[in-house]
Amino acid sequence: MDVAGASIAMSTMQAKQQFNVGLAGKVKDQMEQQGEAFNKLVESSQVPSHPNLGQNIDLKG
Repeated sequence: MDVAGASIAMSTMQAKQQFNVGLAGKVKDQMEQQGEAFNKLVESSQVPSHPNLGQNIDLKG
């Protein structure tokens, strides 16, 4: 392979690597946002518990 071909191949590889790193960063940011939204949803959906809830089990079902 000549020098020009090697240079083009290396440049193409570097561009692909930079694209993949940028894409991974965006995916990470999106996952963090979805995690925060999920946490807010879980916190907002908590029902106040009754003090005796879950203390008894009906085994005669």
